[in-house]
Amino acid sequence: MDVVGCVGLVDGTSEKCLTGVDDHSRFCGCAALMSAERTQKVCDAFSAALTRYGCPQQVLTDHGKVSTGRFNHPPTEVLFDAICRRNGIEPLLTKPRSPTTTGKIERFHRTLAPSSARARDDAVLEEDLRPPRDRAGRR
Repeated sequence: MDVVGCVGLVDGTSEKCLTGVDDHSRFCGCAALMSAERTQKVCDAFSAALTRYGCPQQVLTDHGKVSTGRFNHPPTEVLFDAICRRNGIEPLLTKPRSPTTTGKIERFHRTLAPSSARARDDAVLEEDLRPPRDRAGRR
């Protein structure tokens, strides 16, 4: 599971996207779009994904503050860890600076980026083909 930034939307804005890939089936899911990566938003989206898709045995994340408090002084249980514990999910962390560990999700992010750019470009092209607006915003 990871958060990818700068997913372009049709209206020209960009959002961050909480994504996940099932290691067995290779199912790729987007749990939520958010303007900023915040603990509560990520955990709410993760909980919603668990409700929708069911609970995995394990979840692999990076060392972000949202997903672990193991390296705090003193170590603490963050909300994400608590959600995993309550649902019987074993949280796993990637090794630092090892992008091959998260290769499947990173590859999904590479696929997602051009798709969002294409959707944005198509919307701009569609807008360019419409008649111009008058001062009141009418066509």
